Amino acid sequence: MIPENPNDSDFIKNIDSLKPDLFILASYGYILKKDFLSIAPMGGINVHPSLLPKYRGAAPIQRCLMNGDEKTGLTIFFMDEKIDHGEIFFQEEIVIDENDNYGSLSACLTEKARSVIESVLESVINKTCLRRNQEENNKSLAPKIKKEELYIDWQQPARVIHNLVRALAPKPGARTYFRDQEIKILRTSINMQNARPGEIIKINKCMAIGTGRGVLIIERLKPSNRMEMSGWDFINGIRLQQGEVLV
Repeated sequence: MIPENPNDSDFIKNIDSLKPDLFILASYGYILKKDFLSIAPMGGINVHPSLLPKYRGAAPIQRCLMNGDEKTGLTIFFMDEKIDHGEIFFQEEIVIDENDNYGSLSACLTEKARSVIESVLESVINKTCLRRNQEENNKSLAPKIKKEELYIDWQQPARVIHNLVRALAPKPGARTYFRDQEIKILRTSINMQNARPGEIIKINKCMAIGTGRGVLIIERLKPSNRMEMSGWDFINGIRLQQGEVLV
């Protein structure tokens, strides 16, 4: 059973009664305090989907995609009382494919963690793991995605919006409005033609939207209360008027 607060004294007593040797955490939203971490003689380890100390926090995968990074990685470290701060003893770099989104990159990093966790645990148990401090000069943060960040600003360049769509797909989805109805944009590509920001145009039987620089091809979207569909199917069904825009 997952408690509301793992640092609650009653929960700590329950865990202590189990006499654990080691804790393993991944994608857990609480900072464990010293009273909790001191229960296990071998300490606690955390599996984190970034190349720490880059992207400390709740949304490392989304943030690296938003920033258009070309690589990320998996870090496993001994926890202390600070956020994603402890000594690293395993780290491996992963190349981000240009077509990766949050879903596919999460799956890739999860599979990497699954493939190495047994050998990583053996190194901890056998005391053969090599620990090193994180380089604080290279740290960056990955705070939780705020609701207002889900909404597309069509004044931004196509590349920036494309990376936002990747970071939020398949869930929760980058959002925009058309005729006062919310639409989730799920997959896009970039075209360097020009159109007024937000304007809906047609390019080679594709739905495209003008941005601050270039246009964004809308490959997949999901209108409110409707099934996911292609951008082309969407504009064929709405009787598009010339000059209509997404906002």
